[in-house]
Amino acid sequence: MSRSILKHTSKIGLLALVSRCIAFLREYLLIRFLSIGDTSDIFFTAFRIPNTMRKIFAEGLLSSILIPAIVNADHKGGASRASRLTTLAFLQIETYILLFCILIFFNAEWTISLIVPGFTADKVIASGKLLQILISFILFISSGAIFAAALQAHKKFFIPAIAPAILNVLYVGALGICWMQNCSIEFFCWSMIAIAIFYFLLHVAAYLYMQFTFEKPTQETWQDFKIVLLQFFPCFLSVGILEINHFVNTAFGSYLTAGSLTLIRTAFQFVNIPVGIIAASLSTVLLPHFSKLHLEEPKELSNHVFEAIKFTLWSTLPICFLLYFFSKEIFQTLFLGDSQAMSKIHMAQSIFIAYLFGLLAFSLNKIFLSIFYALRLSFVPMIATTISIFINYALNRLLIEQYQAAGIAFASSVASILQTIFFLLFLHIHLRLECYWKQYIDFFIKYISQLILMCTIFWILYKSLYLYIETMQFAYSIDIFTIHITTINTQFFLNSIGIWAWAGPLSLLLLLSLYITRKNFGISLAYFDKK
Repeated sequence: MSRSILKHTSKIGLLALVSRCIAFLREYLLIRFLSIGDTSDIFFTAFRIPNTMRKIFAEGLLSSILIPAIVNADHKGGASRASRLTTLAFLQIETYILLFCILIFFNAEWTISLIVPGFTADKVIASGKLLQILISFILFISSGAIFAAALQAHKKFFIPAIAPAILNVLYVGALGICWMQNCSIEFFCWSMIAIAIFYFLLHVAAYLYMQFTFEKPTQETWQDFKIVLLQFFPCFLSVGILEINHFVNTAFGSYLTAGSLTLIRTAFQFVNIPVGIIAASLSTVLLPHFSKLHLEEPKELSNHVFEAIKFTLWSTLPICFLLYFFSKEIFQTLFLGDSQAMSKIHMAQSIFIAYLFGLLAFSLNKIFLSIFYALRLSFVPMIATTISIFINYALNRLLIEQYQAAGIAFASSVASILQTIFFLLFLHIHLRLECYWKQYIDFFIKYISQLILMCTIFWILYKSLYLYIETMQFAYSIDIFTIHITTINTQFFLNSIGIWAWAGPLSLLLLLSLYITRKNFGISLAYFDKK
């Protein structure tokens, strides 16, 4: 079973990696199209509500409450009962979301002024007009997410995993066209709505292709859906903790200098890359697995939780190190070609590092949430989330004056770490899951020893290659499509996009060395070592 979990996780993670690589190109083009200033702040503020709802619904909430419910319905009454529940969930949930979209549409400017109280009247009006276009984005994305949850409940992961990559490809294509043709921001917003409709139709087609059906709900179905509704609000808070805290951050950030909101959002996006590839992929597989395990083999749950936490630690810590190590180079690459953006690299780096402080907690919380939702204990994460939101708010007020945008990011990290501690204590004290403290300490000591050694070797190799390239003298000019001339020289490979030609393989070598040498340090991971 451990190998099966890794197999499904690796497939989803690979597709998520492809999606994130495309997303990097998307972020690069967004900087070209919007730069970093008032225009970008206006657009990202308008997109904040639909995009936040997308992340909460499509990437968490609907799967968290529907997958266990559909698994349970299928366990009790077979495919027919599961299909009836999917049909009812689609009709009911999308009706609520449609009403929400209509409410936002007719109160767009008031909504913008509420979430960014520091905006001027002109910026509120401009952002409100974009919000009226973009709000329907969530209607189609959430509709697709319902059918994605049904597919995942039956362990059909391919379409739900590849759909975000397809979404990003279309997004990048539309963005590239708008940039090259000097299209208006309004035109780009309408293209995003068209892409969201395609996303919805793709999932409906996959649902029908897998021979799932739409069936008339029965009284039994309403009873199943009643449990879903009872979990809806608590899950909304707990699944959306990062996004809710980001709303708090946006409100505080609106009082800072122009471009601050864009930098907070961009840094947050990049910290979410490993969370999406590792933790979100693993939690996607673990949610139906834990749901079934809870019904059939509840005594095995502690051991499976133990292995999930170990794997998350093992895979996240080296990524955190690499992101910190290359934090400056990431933004140099992203902002390349835009002088206004390049002047804000140091600010972006400080925000990014502040978010990295909480990266492990962001990842672990994804795993913990899958456990609670599998057990249908949605009120526990809700309590933890509520406390976390208040802590984030208090820390924002405390840190913003001295540390500006970096203080806002650090507040989110601290709030997430405290939430992780709460989850661990609750699992151990109230659910009486064995925490295997001695095994955790033993694993951690061995892994830190391995990590320090391998990262030291990585640093030596990096510095050696850097110094070697620095001594080389060469310069070539390349004309790209007769539009842009790129000079390939020493600086290109040290302070520009060329650094990834050698630093990228070196980083992969570090990750590979951690995998190959793990047994030499006595590190055991069930996902690799057990069938």
